[in-house]
Amino acid sequence: MHERRSTFTPQLAVLSSTVLWGTLWIPVRRMHEEGSSGALATTIGFLIPLVVLLPAAVWRGERTLKGLRELGAPGLWLALGIALYTEGIVRGQIARIILLFYLMPVWSTLLARVALGEPITARRLATIVLGLAGMLTIFGAGAGIPYPAASADWMGLAAGVSWALAMVAANRGRSRPIFDRVFVHFVFLGPVFLLVTLIPGAGAGSGFDIDLHPHSVLWLLAFALIWMLPVVWLTLFGAGHIDPGRFAVLLMFEIVIGLTTVALLTDEPLGRREIIGALLILGASGAEIAIPGPLRFEGASRSRRGR
Repeated sequence: MHERRSTFTPQLAVLSSTVLWGTLWIPVRRMHEEGSSGALATTIGFLIPLVVLLPAAVWRGERTLKGLRELGAPGLWLALGIALYTEGIVRGQIARIILLFYLMPVWSTLLARVALGEPITARRLATIVLGLAGMLTIFGAGAGIPYPAASADWMGLAAGVSWALAMVAANRGRSRPIFDRVFVHFVFLGPVFLLVTLIPGAGAGSGFDIDLHPHSVLWLLAFALIWMLPVVWLTLFGAGHIDPGRFAVLLMFEIVIGLTTVALLTDEPLGRREIIGALLILGASGAEIAIPGPLRFEGASRSRRGR
């Protein structure tokens, strides 16, 4: 009972973060629609949380420096993933970027197996199969896995790989306070995002000019303080207590949130195929929480030998 209770709060944190991740496109697109389409505007949105956290980081002194040294790799990978994802939803079709990003559970499970020695369980295989089946349903089963055709598509795919690397690397820094993990991420995020915007394939209004209007300033603050800071905190708190494969599957609920909000608030359609796919993905997340206890494909013989 204690074990289930100790994992419920991190799982709830991750599921809560999916609401913010799934609607992240709203402030990003609104900033662009209000005239703040330059890369510097979004970069400022990534730097505001860093400024908010900086006094506490200075007060913590040596502890903050130790966190920077130990968490540099996962912080950099996570920053790259978010930067690629954000620029991807600016350049491309939102729903497509979200779905390409969520090939991440495959990379997370494989990396956790190789880097951490974690077993691939029957439950994990079931949830990944459900998730991938949902994605293929949304794309169209006859079309198979889509081949990225534009820079935005590649960004969505690469963002998922980068996130998987970040979550596996973060597993080794679980003992560090959550503040350190969040702060290190925001140290990298602004500069990394600026570099990502230099990747060829951006459309008009993607340069470094900045022209902030009153409405766009409000959206910029909302992006920084209502979306980015809470969502990174919730995500990293959950990631610090859940193994990378389960974390990736739980995070897939963002697809449901993202596709629904895109269908309601944009011209991108949400038809029968998208709804069925979203339900499959939701089933993957639900199975990961509801089914207790790992069913291991490996290690059974070892357990018997050890009795």
